[in-house]
Parts: sequence; C-alpha cells; structure tokens
Amino acid sequence: MSRLFIYDNSNFIDFPIGGQGTSIGNFLRYVCEVHPERTDAITLVGVTVHPEEVGKKKKLCLYGRQIDFLPVAAAERDLGNTTRSLRMMYAKGLLKYGKRLGITKRDCNYFHAPEAYGVIKLLCPKASFVIFSHGSYFNMERGFRFFQKNLLVKKGFVAYLKWILKNADLIFLLDKDSLRDYRPYNSNLVQVGNSVICPDLQEERHILKDGKVKELLFVGRLSKDKRVEPIIQAVLRAGESFGELNLTIVGDGEEHHNLISYEGEKVHFAGAVTPEEVKEYMKKADVLVMNSAFEGIPMTILEAISYALPVVSTNVGGIGQALRFGQDSEETDGTAEGILEAVRRIDQYYDTYSRNAYKNSKDYDYRRVNQKVYDLLCGYWMPGAGL
Repeated sequence: MSRLFIYDNSNFIDFPIGGQGTSIGNFLRYVCEVHPERTDAITLVGVTVHPEEVGKKKKLCLYGRQIDFLPVAAAERDLGNTTRSLRMMYAKGLLKYGKRLGITKRDCNYFHAPEAYGVIKLLCPKASFVIFSHGSYFNMERGFRFFQKNLLVKKGFVAYLKWILKNADLIFLLDKDSLRDYRPYNSNLVQVGNSVICPDLQEERHILKDGKVKELLFVGRLSKDKRVEPIIQAVLRAGESFGELNLTIVGDGEEHHNLISYEGEKVHFAGAVTPEEVKEYMKKADVLVMNSAFEGIPMTILEAISYALPVVSTNVGGIGQALRFGQDSEETDGTAEGILEAVRRIDQYYDTYSRNAYKNSKDYDYRRVNQKVYDLLCGYWMPGAGL
C-alpha cells in the first residue's frame, strides 16, 4: 500500500517546543481521530534526545494510536548551548539511516524540514514529494545560527531551496508572502492555515485578576529574529506611567545567554517546557507579546487567542492574516515604546479584545484546517495503492 512518511527535525512529542511541532501534532491528531485506519501506513522520521535510540525503529503512542517512528539523529535539549546545527545532523542522519525506510515510488513523502528533501529525492526520486512550508523559505537564511559568515553556504542553501520549490509535487503554505515568493517556481500551491485545538472557556473570555493587565507572556525560540529584548525593555520601562507589568519568557535558544541578565522581579525565564505547560502559562497570562522580524502564521498566536488572550505583535509574514488588529490584537513597530503603547490600548478595552480573540480562534479549528490538508495529501498518499 501507499505509505506516508512525515519528516521533521523534532521527536513529534515535546522537542523542540514550537509552533511547527504543534502543527504536525494537530494533523496527526486529526488523522488518528477521523481516519484511524490510515495510521498503520504512517511513519514519522525525526530526532531523539536519547542517543541510544538513533537508527532504531519504534512506536509512538499518539492520540490512542501506535505510529511508526525512526529517529535518525540525536539532539541536545539545551538549544541555547548546542554547538552543532540540528538541520545538518538531521540531513546526515537521513543519509545514514534513510534506506531503512524502504521508500518506493508508491509512497508519499511529506516534508516539514526542507533539509530532508534532497536526501529522500536521492533515495527514491520517483516517489511523491509534498512540502508544508511554515514560513517563506527565502527568510530561512536570515535565521541561520551556524554558517552565518559563510556566504558560499548561505547562497548554496538558497539555491537548494529554489530547487526544492521547483520539483515538489505540492506545496502547502501559510501566508500570502510565501504564495508570492513561490509562484515563479511552482504552480501547485495551496494556502492553508495553522490549526489550533480550542479549549472550552465557559465565559468565552479571559478574566483579569485585578481588573488590569499585569502579566505579559512570550513563547518561542530565543533567537535574534524574535527580538525579545525590546519586550523586556517595555516591561522595565512601564513604571508609574502604566503600573506593574511582569513578563514570563517561555522557550530556549542561542540568545538565552544574552538575555538572562534581565532575570529579576519583573522578568522570569521559564526555559523550554512541554506543550501542556505552555497552555498553563497562557491561562495565567493577560497578553501575549510577539516581536518577530519575520514569521509565517505562528502557532503560538493561534493558541493564545484560543485562550482568549489578546496579542501584541509586529505585522510580518502571515500574522496580519491571522489577527484582526484593533479587534483581538494591537500592532507594534517592534520598539519598547511601541509595545508598551499597544499594551495600554488593549488594557483600556480588555474585555472586548479578549472576547474577540476567543471568537476569532474558531476559524483555525484543527478539524477544519486538517481535513483540507488530509484530502489534498490523499491525492499522493492513496488508500489501497499497490495492493
């Protein structure tokens, strides 16, 4: 039969923390709940934080189903101090262990990590190749931690990404910027949203404990492009002009060592936590603040509005398509002053922003979004093919 191989440099459970892993998890949840008979034909190809598991097939228990999993590389949990590129380790691991997958031309390869594409194309060029792009590929080299000064590597990677776009059978993408960027390379483009599992909030809003915004939250990788420092500065400068503000920073990454000096009474670093713990932080927060230089449609934002949290964010990538600035969120220019002013505007009409956030999150229900993804994937991952 036709099998579906899903590639991502994650362990498909809790590493690394981020929207991409949650998006994949929501797709798997949809398949397990609605099409459980197809889960026997799925293999997840990722990484592990336990080196002894590398190259060994195992089963993951996800949403009541047992799904095949092959970890091809070992990753370090502390992303802030890692000395190796996870993307590079993942690609090398696929070269070493990819043949164990036994991919045939009947199978569908579904990529959330573009570094896997070239290796799998080499192993089985006649199989189907579908990409889920979580943000424009043409922003990726800006976020390089390694090889930042190696222009040859950076230019080579951009050329590699263009080759992927030209040769993919189908590309899912999140935002209009990616749609514009990819059109010269491929005509089979489908814009879909990220998805969220909406909690049942009885009052359909978040209730401020003291009638005023006090608790800000950032969730994401601590990298330069996330621009966390201005968020911290906004909290430290609030003072008498606004009142007490606190910030919780959830996540880890290479900027941790530059930011940790701000740890104190008003700024708390929670580190990398599980998806369930992220939800607990969202329940306690009043406003989510994102300050990215570039994005797709961040899962963190969708999860926040599903908990009725208003959002302060820069308007980059697909964020302006996911949020309704002035209704469930406020736009910032990325400066500390701009962030603080956006928080002030939300504070004045908090109940309205909160109710709108929860209402608007329903547009991203995981069943609605992933039904579309599943139906289109089945054009390449065909039930009963090859029997």
